[in-house]
Amino acid sequence: MTIFRTMIGASAALAFAGTAGADELKLAHFSSIKYHLHVEMFVPLSERMDAATGGDTTIRIYPGGELGAGPAKQYDRAIDGVADIVYALPGYTASQFKKTLLVELPGITQAGVNKTEAVWNNIEHLDEEFRRTKLLGLWTAAEASLLMADKKIEKLSDLAGLKIRVPSKNTGRLVEAWGATAVSMPITQVYQSMDTGVVDGTLVDTSVLTSFKLGEVTEYVTTGMNATNSMFMLIMNNDSWDDLGEETQAILTDLTGADMSEGGRVTMTSASDRALDAWLAEGGELHTLSPEAAAEFNAASDSLAATVIAELEAEGIDAPGFVAALRN
Repeated sequence: MTIFRTMIGASAALAFAGTAGADELKLAHFSSIKYHLHVEMFVPLSERMDAATGGDTTIRIYPGGELGAGPAKQYDRAIDGVADIVYALPGYTASQFKKTLLVELPGITQAGVNKTEAVWNNIEHLDEEFRRTKLLGLWTAAEASLLMADKKIEKLSDLAGLKIRVPSKNTGRLVEAWGATAVSMPITQVYQSMDTGVVDGTLVDTSVLTSFKLGEVTEYVTTGMNATNSMFMLIMNNDSWDDLGEETQAILTDLTGADMSEGGRVTMTSASDRALDAWLAEGGELHTLSPEAAAEFNAASDSLAATVIAELEAEGIDAPGFVAALRN
């Protein structure tokens, strides 16, 4: 698959400049211009769109919440047309993406499976959940770890009574199966919440040690259990999509979709590895659970996937069909 790669320096200005007289699409995200996806996905997408259309259609990037603060409202900004394209997490609007978010649960796919690829191989199962927007990208991050402010987690009982920030309902249910209290909040609030003791830690991929500076408030990272993979999406306002001509729609389709999503997965995974290495070099402590301790975590959450699948099926959602397709 084609992987998006960074093109920095003067070329990055193309993402903001636009072309006189061109149709301009607004792409909104809530992170800085140093964020790995800004550099390795959003800017290259803007550059490629400009080149492919000869400057007739451009993408102008609005980083750092310029079109509205707070990552939890990104989906609404796409629906309402505040932005033409937005970067968001399905988990922040979990009621809209119940089937999509099954992918976050341990045991939904076979061990070692590329979840992003599995989702795109069966993307038609998610048509109903994405009907209110045009889906451009959907991908997973690296496997989540427990990032703890000052409490080292070596066994399941160490989590008892602790407050763990989560990005989605399903991740919250996983944390609660482990015996902790789940606290839902967007990533932009986690630094202060960990620093002030509002939460004891967070379950998330380690890229945030750098991208949201959580390394400054994290003393311990614990890994080794079956955890979760957060989902990320790039979506477009339906009217904005319809306003594009067929030729431009074909160009944007070619530049996004499964290939771009795989690039997003690779970018997120690489960023997690780099951030963890940098944090360890600065004195952070990584603890990998013993096989016995990991088995205890996994046993506590072993029935969660089946429970959620049954609940969604009772609501009339074909969760069993989606999961069976992912496992084939």
